[in-house]
Amino acid sequence: MISLENSIRQNKAAMTVLNSLSKGAVFQLAVDGEKVNVSRETSGISFKNQADYVKPDFEISMPGEIFSELFSEHVSSISVEDYLTFSARLLAEKGHGKVHLAVYANFLKLTLHGYPKLIKLGGSSFWKVLKENGVGSIFAIEKKLATFRNK
Repeated sequence: MISLENSIRQNKAAMTVLNSLSKGAVFQLAVDGEKVNVSRETSGISFKNQADYVKPDFEISMPGEIFSELFSEHVSSISVEDYLTFSARLLAEKGHGKVHLAVYANFLKLTLHGYPKLIKLGGSSFWKVLKENGVGSIFAIEKKLATFRNK
């Protein structure tokens, strides 16, 4: 079984992304049946099993093959901008129908938890991939997220 926490912690770019989130941000990641809550706390990034359940901002589930590509050894050494762009492209190309997202927080809460900071971290190449996939403005992102709302 993949160690989700170890794979993520070993990826410098992913940790930079997680550390950019605001205190209180939490999401659930599920990969091939293994689930972990990832949260941004005052002391840093915390990984907790599902037994320590707190309602997340969103849940994302994916097969191990996609997770492995996102956190491969090669990917662990690229810049934050390149990592976000690579991730967005990978999820758009290979994740369609395989990656599932359920959003529980409203757009204001997502904003307060710092998720829009990812756009700045990703730079123009990340923004280009978002635009190519129909989310070329903050309003389009909000509208797209509404389709994943799961109260």
